[in-house]
Amino acid sequence: MCWWIGGPAALLSLAAVVYLLLALQAIARWHPVLPERDAAVSGDILCDGPGVSVLKPLHGDEGDLYAALRSFCVQDYPAFEIVFGVQRPDDPAVTVVQRLQAEFPALALRWVCTETRIGSNPKVNNLAGILALCRYDTLVISDADISVGPHYLRQICASLQNRDVGVVTCLYRARPVATFWSRVLAGQVNGLFLPSVLLAARLGPNIFCGGATMALRRRTLEAIGGLPRLANQLADDYWFGAYSRQLGQATLLADYVVDTEVREANFRAFYQHALRWSRTTRSVQPLGHTFSFLTYPLPLVLLLAPWMGLWGGVPLGVVLLLRLVYHRQIMHKLSADGSFGVALLGEFLGLWIWFHALFARHVAWRGSQFAIGADGRMDGHDGAKR
Repeated sequence: MCWWIGGPAALLSLAAVVYLLLALQAIARWHPVLPERDAAVSGDILCDGPGVSVLKPLHGDEGDLYAALRSFCVQDYPAFEIVFGVQRPDDPAVTVVQRLQAEFPALALRWVCTETRIGSNPKVNNLAGILALCRYDTLVISDADISVGPHYLRQICASLQNRDVGVVTCLYRARPVATFWSRVLAGQVNGLFLPSVLLAARLGPNIFCGGATMALRRRTLEAIGGLPRLANQLADDYWFGAYSRQLGQATLLADYVVDTEVREANFRAFYQHALRWSRTTRSVQPLGHTFSFLTYPLPLVLLLAPWMGLWGGVPLGVVLLLRLVYHRQIMHKLSADGSFGVALLGEFLGLWIWFHALFARHVAWRGSQFAIGADGRMDGHDGAKR
C-alpha cells in the first residue's frame, strides 16, 4: 500500500463512517408526522388560520392523480380553495378535476387552461396562469402527485404563523408502484435523499425547499420578484426558499411528511429522473453536490478498501453494519417497506449518477430536453409537451 494513496483512502473511509453516525443521530431525533397519523398530533392546533389558496400545476394523469388530488379536497380547514392549472385543453388531468368538482360541489375548486409563458420552466409557466385566479394571501404550492392527510393544511399553516418564516416546506415519502425500478428510486428517496436533508438541516440553517410543499405569503412572493424571477430556473423550488432567505426570512422544514408515488417503468425512466434530481442539486449547490459522494458510504468504501491493504476490510465491515442499522431505522420512522438489497443497488447507482451529474449538461423533463447552464438556467431543445 502506498501511503500517498492509502492515507487519503483511510481518511475518506473515516469520513463515510462519521457521516453514517451523524445521519443515524439525525434520524433518531426526528419525529415525522405521517399522513395516516396526522390527526393524532393536530388536536392542539387551532383551526382558525387564514384563508389558503392551494396551487396545483398539472400535467397528464399517470393513474393515481385522482387519489392524490382528492386528499387535498378533504382538508379539515375552515377556508381554502384549490386552483388547478393545465397548459393544454386536452390534458387528461382536466377530466380528473371535473370529476372532483362534481364530487365536491360546495368546495372552491377551479381550473385554468393557459398558454402563459414567462420563461423556459414549464411548471413556473403553469403557476403563472394559476396565480392569477388565487383569492387568498396564503399560498400553498404542491406538486400534482402529492398525497396528504386531512390535517395537512392545519399543520403547514400553523408553521407559517411565525413572521420570521418566509417559506414552509416538507419532505416526502416515496411509495413505489409494482415495478422494480420504482422500488429502486423509492429506496434512493427514502434511504439516501431524506436522511441527507435531515442531517444538513440539523447541522445548520435549513436550505432545502421542495416542490412537495412550498407555503408562503403572497407578499413574500412579491418581495422576491414574483414568478418571473424563477421562470428560467431548473430548481425553481430551491429558489423560492433562497430568495426569501435573502430577505432575512427562514425556510422552515416542517415535520410533516407527504406521500408521492414513483412509477418508473424501466431503467431509462429511473435514470433520467435520478439524473435530473442530481443535476438540479448541482445547479444550486455545486460545492455541496461535489462532496455529496459521502452520502453513498458503502460503494465509496468498497472502492477505497483495496487501497488500504489488509486494513481495508475494517471500515468496509463497519460501514456495512451501520448501513443496515441506518436502513432499518429510516424504514421504521417512515412506516415503509424496503428491501435492503434494493436499497444498496440504489446506493451504488446513486454514486454513479452523482459522477454523471458532475458533467451532465442536459436533462429530460416532461418529454422535452433541456440544456442547463452553469448558473442553473434552463433552455429547451424541443418545444413539445411544454
